[in-house]
Amino acid sequence: MKWRTRVTELLGSRYPIIQGAFGGFGVSALAAPVSEAGGFGIITASALRNPEGLREDIRRARSMTDQPFGVNISVGLCPRIDEMREVAIEERVPVIFTAAYRADDHGQRIKEAGLKWVHKVATIKHALAAERHGADAVVIVGLEGTGFKNISQLPTLVTITNAARMLKVPVIAAGGIGDARSFLASLAMGAEGVYIGTGFIATKECPISDRYKEALVKSQPWEPAVRDRALAPPRPEEYERIAQGKGTMSMDEWLPRMESVLLKQSPDFKIDWDADYDPGEALRITGPSLTVGFIDRVVSVKEFIDTIIREAEQMLSREGHLGKLVA
Repeated sequence: MKWRTRVTELLGSRYPIIQGAFGGFGVSALAAPVSEAGGFGIITASALRNPEGLREDIRRARSMTDQPFGVNISVGLCPRIDEMREVAIEERVPVIFTAAYRADDHGQRIKEAGLKWVHKVATIKHALAAERHGADAVVIVGLEGTGFKNISQLPTLVTITNAARMLKVPVIAAGGIGDARSFLASLAMGAEGVYIGTGFIATKECPISDRYKEALVKSQPWEPAVRDRALAPPRPEEYERIAQGKGTMSMDEWLPRMESVLLKQSPDFKIDWDADYDPGEALRITGPSLTVGFIDRVVSVKEFIDTIIREAEQMLSREGHLGKLVA
């Protein structure tokens, strides 16, 4: 079966499956195997910590696969962001993802360079803004996902179904997706691709400790530590308090404070990009998503993607579950 959507055409991937960005460990060791297996791998610029490291990792990925992959730059989180963006452009990475905050200035530069721009957001309102600013596609993260939370964020089902009706550019679904059923459900909602984070963390190639991967296998989505972290948005009063202080301090001071609210962390927390730190630090910051319920063992990237595609195709066949719904 040939999988073809506007997202596969945009990315040049065999399947509409995209590996999420990981601030502490999103490097070629994971991105290249994802692309080689038919998905679309992403190198996270901040994981390389400087432009020179990013350039080396892009070239390392190209030595590992001849399939396309992208680079993610998260506004406010990526050090030396303009330089990182220019490295990705100079290396002709075909698709650059932006995230976290408004990124139309980066998007304009990316498109002027003849590359594709995809922006990741948490709400339909911000997706529509990205579309107006020229994004070629948008990733919209439902409440079930991990990482930043927006006070207006809604579950994936409601968000993607409505977004598909309102946006003209391709919608990529994220949040709570990690197996064949959630993959097909996302496409049925109107998404033209899926963006998977936690599922790819529990793969053999992911460069984090086996101990953390095994913890994902043992975790369940109904456990309070997982459930409450994922489903609880930031407190509106804390968000408003920090938002009102935007013009009273430098962006270098304001952004970390806002990030701490959106991640529900202590305002004093920050990563020192010039110091050595555990790549798993990003996991302790954001925690796993509700998709831990789909993880029962640690597999290779290829097995993870192949299983999703195989089971999805079985469900779409006349012998599969969905085939029983129609005569």
